[in-house]
Amino acid sequence: MVFQQYFWLLIASVLLFASILLERRDKQNWAILLLTLGGFSVYLFAARLCPFLNLWDEQYHAVVAKSCMQHPFVPSFYPEEILPNHDYTNWLIASVWLHKQPLFLWFIALSFKIFGVSELSLRLPSALFCALLVPIAYRIAKLLTKNERMAFCTAVAVASSWCLIRLVAGIESTDHNDVCFVFFVTASLWALLEFYHSSDHKWLWSILIGAFAGAAILTKWLVGLLVFFFWGVYELTNNGLKFRSWKLGYMLVALGVTLLIALPWQCYIFHEFPVSARKEFLYNFQHLSAEVEEHHNGLLYFLQILPLQFFGRGYDPCTVGFQWNFATILTYVILLGGLFLLFKNLKSRTARLSLAIGVLFVFLFFSFAQTKMPSFTFVLCVVGFMCIGAVMDFAVALLERLLSVRWLQESVAVIFIMLAAFYQLNYPNYYNSLYQSYPSIAEENKKVFQSWKDKVPEGYTVFNVNGFNGAPSSYCYVLNAPAMFYSDRTCYIELPPYEELKKLQSRGVKVAIVDMPGLIDTLYLNDDSFIHLPSEAKPY
Repeated sequence: MVFQQYFWLLIASVLLFASILLERRDKQNWAILLLTLGGFSVYLFAARLCPFLNLWDEQYHAVVAKSCMQHPFVPSFYPEEILPNHDYTNWLIASVWLHKQPLFLWFIALSFKIFGVSELSLRLPSALFCALLVPIAYRIAKLLTKNERMAFCTAVAVASSWCLIRLVAGIESTDHNDVCFVFFVTASLWALLEFYHSSDHKWLWSILIGAFAGAAILTKWLVGLLVFFFWGVYELTNNGLKFRSWKLGYMLVALGVTLLIALPWQCYIFHEFPVSARKEFLYNFQHLSAEVEEHHNGLLYFLQILPLQFFGRGYDPCTVGFQWNFATILTYVILLGGLFLLFKNLKSRTARLSLAIGVLFVFLFFSFAQTKMPSFTFVLCVVGFMCIGAVMDFAVALLERLLSVRWLQESVAVIFIMLAAFYQLNYPNYYNSLYQSYPSIAEENKKVFQSWKDKVPEGYTVFNVNGFNGAPSSYCYVLNAPAMFYSDRTCYIELPPYEELKKLQSRGVKVAIVDMPGLIDTLYLNDDSFIHLPSEAKPY
């Protein structure tokens, strides 16, 4: 890790320390402002953590976001379809890329436009969204519990989140897509709470509920409607089946705004790209009934992964799986104890029932779905952060009762909250969570692909960008995305038959190939009409 990364952690530590002092002096607004800036510093640290594109999803998001700079309504991986036997509907090698909803890609494209194309500008929107989650989580906890210190501790947990750092850094699967999604779902829940706690401006809050829900759908998919489930459960527990007492008018307004934001894109892609749109639509629903892309895990997976998500400990899905150890047990004690304290702090029976039913529904729904990925249930991470915040608040209150001297109370409280934040941050384990040789290989490949800008003139298409020498493995795809991002050239993993390449040349396609002597026919190697590139890039 270089000095700049430590610099952002140092700034974050100073801001966290100052915000805790301000909170202890009941200056909540200033405390949350400094904590938000501290959280942004933490996530800038995350954005600089990996000076390369991470496997798998981040590299595809980066390439497609670059295409959105010129054509925002035609997100694409390949700019044109030139190979007859290439499956341009496969999201790994698609022309029109509809594998994810486009809003987060537009944010990244805007960042590229403003700050230039780089790994840092790729991750900046995610860093900003995570920082904005700090005041939103604070407000949610405060509205639910009326406990300002617990709300502040919740915000501290958000500002030092292990999982959010991994998502911002692009290490965790679905990375920036999930950060954006978590932000908008959490924002919609915040707007719902403001709606119920506001005596006026209810129409404004209902519009915001719908806008945030629509943005969530336009980021990922229908789980963005989760706020309406909570809304319905709250009304049902509060008013039963007396529908005249429900806030149906406001609900319809919010739903209308949601559809106004999310529906046009769905209509557009089904009209313009019907084959790809239909395939991705059906593919999304396959996650419920089939194990998509080998993401198969047991029924208890989302409970087992909680220690990793919130503290970076106790579970490694890539190697040993779930293990009982001290860190695992401590995590469950904190989260279960925090859940008890959170429900104890909730001021109404309706709020308790709504929260319990909502959380139970999300965990059961995704647990019984056949495809399981880590961030499916993390969409409700604000509840986990409130549990951590409740434990921190309880511990501080206990320390204050044990210590009678004011300055000693202040000092111990500040030290405890700082240590709790760093325990959750768990930053020494970030590089350990990657494959040991992966970072160095990724950086070497980055230099290789950047060198192609000088070796391959603009307008050329590079073939045979394949780290596995033509092996029939999905891992053949791991090189062409970063190659396209860093070289600014169109790169295919395939090496078409020699005659087909000559036909492409006759149609005006300028050809470069990655040579693999002994593994490709000498016809390719001896053809001087091709630009020849050495096989320098390595598989991860």
